[in-house]
Amino acid sequence: MDEWPAIRAWRKTARATLIAARVAVPAALRTAWTDDLTKRLHDILAAAPQPISFYWPFKGEPDLRPLMRTLAAEGAAVALPVAMRLGEPMTFRPWTRGAPMERGIWDIPIPATKTEVVPRTLIAPVVGFDRANFRLGYGGGFFDRTLAKLGPADSAIGVGFSLFELPTIRPQPHDVPMVRIVTEAAPSDVGESASPVCYLNEADAAYSGFLSDDELAAALRPLVSAIPAERRPLLDLVLWKLAGSAEQAGGEVAFAGDATHYLSDLLPRIRDDAIHRVVQVLHGSIAGSKG
Repeated sequence: MDEWPAIRAWRKTARATLIAARVAVPAALRTAWTDDLTKRLHDILAAAPQPISFYWPFKGEPDLRPLMRTLAAEGAAVALPVAMRLGEPMTFRPWTRGAPMERGIWDIPIPATKTEVVPRTLIAPVVGFDRANFRLGYGGGFFDRTLAKLGPADSAIGVGFSLFELPTIRPQPHDVPMVRIVTEAAPSDVGESASPVCYLNEADAAYSGFLSDDELAAALRPLVSAIPAERRPLLDLVLWKLAGSAEQAGGEVAFAGDATHYLSDLLPRIRDDAIHRVVQVLHGSIAGSKG
């Protein structure tokens, strides 16, 4: 655990960077992603053990309230979590459409009842996640302590947007992996090839015209002064991914060109798929604001 202070500091920066970037994604795009996510999640939850605990959307999270209403109308038992104090496990209260609500911690609505239930399927919103199904949350320890209290996490489902996948969240002994992470993106289904193929990642990057991380960061920093403030966290996310910390340097450099065209020219030269996706969303968000 000697590394924990450094990992905790890294997570704090990661959490702030990812949340800001999530809020910076245009609302219409988040809605479209949520629609796709909801379709996938409905099929999964149709056969899931009940009660099913959802969550009330917060800071740009996928809004699953329409799915809550749909499943409740189909006869499913639905619940919402209740967090009372930081560092303590959550309790759960039943929810039905039209149920009276009151304000809980962080002013998040919770059912106005003292009745409690024990969920058998727990949906946990993610700030970030990795391929090992570990979730980066808000740092309050609510879900990890709740899962530890409930027992084996065989029905814990993380929910978020694929844009915020990380190589690793640097899991620690207290972190509890989800049984699965559901996003708007369909899982990759890569079959075996009949014969050896030449993969792009085996080629010389310079031969393909790709920029190195340092070159890409240097190319993107001047855009800090040209990107609309509400979209700038997306650029911060890219620079953080490239450098390991949120980069604000470069704002003093005047950018005289058209940011949309500039990003269009950069996109084919970005080798990393995850970074390419964020830059693509950034490009689309500022291009759309001009339309």
